[in-house]
Amino acid sequence: MIRSEKGCRNDRGAAGARAIALAVLSVGGVASAAKTDEAFTGRWRIDTASITGDIKPTVFRVRGGVFRRDDNTAVRADGQLHRVPSDGYVDEQSISVESDRVIKEIDKVRGKLAYTVDYVLSPDGNTLTWHVASYTGPDGHAVRSETVQRRVGSASKGAHPISGTWKRVGVTVDSRQDTILKLDGNHFSSRTDSGSGFDAIIGGDPVRLDGDNSGVRAQITRPRPDLIVETDLSVRGTVDDVLSLQMMPDQRTIRATGVYGPKKRSTTFYLHKQSE
Repeated sequence: MIRSEKGCRNDRGAAGARAIALAVLSVGGVASAAKTDEAFTGRWRIDTASITGDIKPTVFRVRGGVFRRDDNTAVRADGQLHRVPSDGYVDEQSISVESDRVIKEIDKVRGKLAYTVDYVLSPDGNTLTWHVASYTGPDGHAVRSETVQRRVGSASKGAHPISGTWKRVGVTVDSRQDTILKLDGNHFSSRTDSGSGFDAIIGGDPVRLDGDNSGVRAQITRPRPDLIVETDLSVRGTVDDVLSLQMMPDQRTIRATGVYGPKKRSTTFYLHKQSE
């Protein structure tokens, strides 16, 4: 799935309604479909400034040697690994309070390093930057991103300065998070440089999503020549996420809309085709 994996796991997911404007295709169905196939194939980069949707503020509570983000399990901030309820992506977590401005998080799943996060507070205490590294790709190399948040709720007296309510204002990702799409007849693949992603038959059986530790499988349909829909199924067979990719008339922009997670949060963003 095209998304910042750690960001979506933390937010987890984000999300946009599946209201996709009906595109009217003229001029020869076969010719236009072939042209659209060619347009989908290539390297695509997310325009992080275009992300909109049901994105809730993040709430940190760090006090008395305990760290908690949103409704996640509270973890002792003693630098040791602690078991947390598994969501398929993380089952152990370590939190270290380095200073009044820096907290470090290490996430593991089934004994393997999954993510690291450095939360860095600005000197004025009003900007929080998450420096995230994901090691979940098949090649094991770090894929990095940064999320910048602005304070919208003050910390309680006596709590660590990171505590409070924060609103996301910016995201940056490195080029290793670019998505490489390939559409050839009824064969569709979506992968990153790290090898994360899948190869699927449109309308075929669900396939494993490489680099997704939870065992998610992706099923691909194509309701129209300009629209590809990825439905992610959990190991229980329930629908986790739905991502729709609509090719825009310029053939170099994709409008992505998604519905993520159990709360069905929605998001919309754009991807731009990179030059060969």
